[in-house]
Amino acid sequence: MQIVIIGGDAAGMSAAMQIRRRQPDWPVTVFEKGENTSYGACGIPYFFSGDVAQLDDLVVVSPESFRKKGLDLHMGHTVEAVLPAQKQIQVRNAQGETFLQSYDRLLIATGAAPIVPPWPGLDLEGVMPIKTLADSRRLDALIQAGRRKVVIVGAGYIGLEMAEGLKKRGLDVTVVEKLAGVMGQLHAKVTEQVSAELARHEVTLKLGVTVQGFGGQAGSVTEVQTDQGSLPADLVLVCLGVRPNLPFLKEAGLVVGASGALAVNEKQQTSDPDIYAAGDCAEAFHRVLEKPVYIPLALTANRQGRVAGTVLSGGEDRFPGVVGSAVTKVFDQVIARTGADLLSLEKAGIPYRLAEAQAPAQAHYYQGHGQVWVQLVYHAENLRLLGALMVGNDPSLAKRCDIVATAITAKMSVLDLSELDLTYAPPFAPVWDPILQAANKARFQLLS
Repeated sequence: MQIVIIGGDAAGMSAAMQIRRRQPDWPVTVFEKGENTSYGACGIPYFFSGDVAQLDDLVVVSPESFRKKGLDLHMGHTVEAVLPAQKQIQVRNAQGETFLQSYDRLLIATGAAPIVPPWPGLDLEGVMPIKTLADSRRLDALIQAGRRKVVIVGAGYIGLEMAEGLKKRGLDVTVVEKLAGVMGQLHAKVTEQVSAELARHEVTLKLGVTVQGFGGQAGSVTEVQTDQGSLPADLVLVCLGVRPNLPFLKEAGLVVGASGALAVNEKQQTSDPDIYAAGDCAEAFHRVLEKPVYIPLALTANRQGRVAGTVLSGGEDRFPGVVGSAVTKVFDQVIARTGADLLSLEKAGIPYRLAEAQAPAQAHYYQGHGQVWVQLVYHAENLRLLGALMVGNDPSLAKRCDIVATAITAKMSVLDLSELDLTYAPPFAPVWDPILQAANKARFQLLS
């Protein structure tokens, strides 16, 4: 049984190692177009902030280590086409030579690519996305060469994380966002607190500003051109999110979902039963919305890769879906979310109610206690928890969000949540945890 995997990062290598453990004698061939395997891209902003000592520390497992485990791993190889009728893929190596590779079963795990609009000036030195270790090395070299004025286009997760990292690195940082709020306009409360936090750390935030292109001199960027004038810059980071990385599938005939990601079943099979997909190039079933969605996150990629590896090697496994849990921080402000957002619920026609609480993260008399805001979303009729959004200046928020993610996965109601027996001690929480306070507000509304 010849297994071929396209992509050597989280999903691809999780699957490869699962196959190797279960079928030690099966040939497993992996093609990766980059120079690294299995690295923590989510840690890139923290290299620039100084919280990660060096970029190589982000590499989890090297190509050499995978080869020692018996994987036929080819770096610097780009897959140009998938030919399902022939059960072959067309590959181009680093020398530009092309060849065909046959497979019995194929896993597509090519991840995501940065969204970069076709702006004029993209070819200027200093204008770049930030997605890979290669991108990071290039950015680091430009900073070391003396570039100090950066404009970040996009106030989403990566844009805000890079804003913090580069400010801590000593750069002059401006964030430009075309929407009226940060992080996809999650909530006015999030925009309010993140905006204040950025201002406190002397990071300029410009909302409602549309980028139109970039200007430069001698081949290097000098300005960002917007609908409200030009901004000086010698570095520009394009942080507008990602899309499924599937340019080689144009003629493959595989079903693609509305998001542009590959449609898969709970076994990670595509519309071709011998072709599987996992990670940031594939859809995932949303447990709240009960439909496929595109939410490219690291844990999802690893989980889908593990399931694909088990099934590819003859085992039985299923990927039950996601609830969309995510967290980030902007200096001292933590933003966490799980479940479905309000816009998605409205589009799906799901009736909902809200319960909110602003509360101390620890006992109110405990010196240095943080403040957190919690919004719970629950079904207006059956009271089942549908989502949560939290923001505050306390790192415990991430794990508090995990409590709600667990409750959503277990299909608990907001009343069930209000009855949880959570831990209490003054350094960790008030007697009534902020989550319980929000749930109790719903309880009071429902039972009064």
